[in-house]
Amino acid sequence: MAADVLVGHALILSNVSCRQVEAVFAFRCTQKLLDRLGVAPEHEPPPAETVLGDWYANLIRVGRTQLVLAVSEKTLLPVVLPAKESGTLVRRFTESLEPMLIAVGIPAEAVDAECAAMADWAVAKTASRRVLGSLNDLAFHLKVGVAHHPERSLMEHSLWLAKIPLKVIEYGAPDTTTFAAFAAHRLLADAGSVSIGPQKHK
Repeated sequence: MAADVLVGHALILSNVSCRQVEAVFAFRCTQKLLDRLGVAPEHEPPPAETVLGDWYANLIRVGRTQLVLAVSEKTLLPVVLPAKESGTLVRRFTESLEPMLIAVGIPAEAVDAECAAMADWAVAKTASRRVLGSLNDLAFHLKVGVAHHPERSLMEHSLWLAKIPLKVIEYGAPDTTTFAAFAAHRLLADAGSVSIGPQKHK
């Protein structure tokens, strides 16, 4: 039987000829998480068209609790969500991202635009050791946090992780790095919208 390839909202059989789907971002999973999802990754997804880029995700086990930790490749912003219902994982991730972005101070208009752009995706393998190293660092902190503070919600764990300084972003915290990324994106968008007309000669 052909392996299933998860792209956007649908499962497409990999041996069926079909129009290529233009994914907006890749949900890059560790092998452990790919095995949990039971899907074959797309080999060469197109470049992400979002502010936060592709997302890297891993399956985290703390005792009998199974979670998924995802981080932005651009800012390392973390999002923690339950590992249950593998078929809806990416959709639930994008739904969890919206309140996370609002909580770190991103304007509602920018949040809406980012989440709308993430309506289509491709599941892929991890591709950056740099991001994987940070994902592993945050996974260690998450295990400690869940073990010592079981009363925290997953959003509270995500926000706590987002304040941990990380080496690959020059010891900045993911929440402030994310805020800066959206601010820079807004400045570039505003600059690009300025119309410069021809110079008038006297």
